[in-house]
Amino acid sequence: MKFAARTVTATVLYAHIRQYSTIVNILSLAEIHEFLNDCYAHITEPVLAHAGTIDRFADERIVAVFAAPESAPDNARNAIRSAGSIQQHLTEVNITWRASLDFLVMVDIGIASGEVLSGNVGHPDKVQHTVIGRQVHLAGQLAQLCRTHNVEILTDAVTFEGTREMFEFREFGEKLILGYPEPVAVFSPVRELLR
Repeated sequence: MKFAARTVTATVLYAHIRQYSTIVNILSLAEIHEFLNDCYAHITEPVLAHAGTIDRFADERIVAVFAAPESAPDNARNAIRSAGSIQQHLTEVNITWRASLDFLVMVDIGIASGEVLSGNVGHPDKVQHTVIGRQVHLAGQLAQLCRTHNVEILTDAVTFEGTREMFEFREFGEKLILGYPEPVAVFSPVRELLR
């Protein structure tokens, strides 16, 4: 069976809850369920508010896509705005869970822009619509790099180039990323510029 798919230009936001392996060893199963749904809610709301869609939830990982054809030039900006709003929403998560965890919940976010394949994957008995491709993987790798650079949000060069007039960025230069033959330029948005 062949599943339908199409290539689209999009910005992918990949959020990763930091220290999740520690969290699952502290909380009960019922508490983990409640914790994840709390985090998912505070990540989903900013994504939807900035014209994004949730692609998938997978334990500590949340993937969102900004690919509205009518607002293509704004997809990268919306993703960065959404990421900043997610970080603000974490205050509420920490108010709820600080006593149980005794440390602050942090979410690392990677953002990458470019072509992705949007379509159905799986088995005839279990089909899921998702996005796949290099940019999805790159967004995940950037999220993993956040902790190394002591930042909460990292973007690729395509996202940076598309929004450099809208945001002030901190540049980290080119970094070696597993699976990529060439170093990848990495940037972190600092603040939105007034226009």
